[in-house]
Amino acid sequence: MSPEWSPALSVGLEPIDEQHRELFRRAHALVEALKSGHRSEVGEIVEWLGQYASEHFAAEEEFMRDVGYPGLAAHRERHEEFRRQLQTLVAEHQRKGATPLVTLELHNWLSDWLRKHVSSEDQELGRFVASRRG
Repeated sequence: MSPEWSPALSVGLEPIDEQHRELFRRAHALVEALKSGHRSEVGEIVEWLGQYASEHFAAEEEFMRDVGYPGLAAHRERHEEFRRQLQTLVAEHQRKGATPLVTLELHNWLSDWLRKHVSSEDQELGRFVASRRG
């Protein structure tokens, strides 16, 4: 199942929400590239995901520092776990190529991670910021 953005996943911080929507769009593009037979696109999407995730995490962590978010250390560790898992899956993709199994493993992991992380850790950040504003 492809990851789909929904308003329920909003953290209430537009720059972060827009980055999340882009991550969801690209995760969805993985499966579409495979379904359409454009396997060369899979490698490009995987490379983009690694780069964009790093940029997004850096921006999100900087924002957390700026607002004094007490959960920064734990949140940063979730991001590090993501990077390690992504590296493992990218290495498998490079070794085996864009096979349906490798691509679906990457897609399923990414979909699950995005949904869980955004709906829990990232929404906690949104609630913290909202409580400080209100």
